[in-house]
Amino acid sequence: MSCAVCRRRKGKRACPARGEGICSQCCGTKRLVEIDCPSDCLYLTGAHAPGWEGRAADRQRDERRLGPYVGELSERQAHLVLIALAGLGALRARHGNLDDTLVREAVVAVRKTAETRGRGVLYEHPPGDARADGLVQELAGVFEARGEDGALHRPSDRDLVAALRALEKALTGTIREGEGPHAFLDSAARLVARLGGRSAAPRPRPLIVEP
Repeated sequence: MSCAVCRRRKGKRACPARGEGICSQCCGTKRLVEIDCPSDCLYLTGAHAPGWEGRAADRQRDERRLGPYVGELSERQAHLVLIALAGLGALRARHGNLDDTLVREAVVAVRKTAETRGRGVLYEHPPGDARADGLVQELAGVFEARGEDGALHRPSDRDLVAALRALEKALTGTIREGEGPHAFLDSAARLVARLGGRSAAPRPRPLIVEP
């Protein structure tokens, strides 16, 4: 049986996400990036897991794409970037046509709206590309949470703007590399996986939001 992903090598590993066999190379390089792995997959948590941290070149490239911008942020703002990266994974799963350019359009629109709101003006900035209209609302929702009283909470606009500006710079730099339409999204997925996977993806909580 050929690999369900590459269709070139033999699919010797039973993949619960694909329901078919995949090769060890695709399992090692595409898990949690192109393959929506369940958290209990033995190749993530079993004997094969300790040796897998992604290829060294990918790790270095991922850190280079985001590290310089996150390093300038406060701990709270960096936490918001991690929330965004985890949220992008969920958005990517829902939108098959999502690419780095559309994500950047949405990030810019949400950032501009937060900047305007911080000046006391309520105005929803539209994205430059109409295809990102729905994505803007979904991305903004990643940073929001309902309290026990049912009230909607979000981070301070100052922290949110700083986090989104860092994300915008990282996206712009990655797009300029010309390494493909999903290069940043792939880096985001690998970074989240290395920081604990989807089960550890943080969500906004009262201790980081304004009342």
